[in-house]
Amino acid sequence: MKTVDELNAIKNEYKNSIAVRTNDYDIRVVVGMGNSGLVAGARDVMKTLVEEIDKEGLSGKVIVTQEARVSRPDYNPVICIVENHINTVTYINVTAEKAQRIVKEHIKGGKVVEEYVLPDEFMEEV
Repeated sequence: MKTVDELNAIKNEYKNSIAVRTNDYDIRVVVGMGNSGLVAGARDVMKTLVEEIDKEGLSGKVIVTQEARVSRPDYNPVICIVENHINTVTYINVTAEKAQRIVKEHIKGGKVVEEYVLPDEFMEEV
């Protein structure tokens, strides 16, 4: 049996990762977790996003969610950045490394990482 101090330490350890998924937020990051997204590595991308958001101190401002309908075979893994309840940017072929850059430059810095964005002519497909 664990002591109260040990339980509090465990609680504090996981507090930030839970907060990333449940708090009120300014930005929502939607990860495409359909079958094709999962095969393409969406789970690793989501894990990286959660870790980077926590590391950058954005836990109370950003929520990371998942949706199957965001996945698309030709573009996976796909993430959408939603600000003010409007899908502002869709990133395609996201890797863990790209996710780190998206968190630093777009989510934290406010600058879209243009080379990872779904081209306008394909926007209707996602």
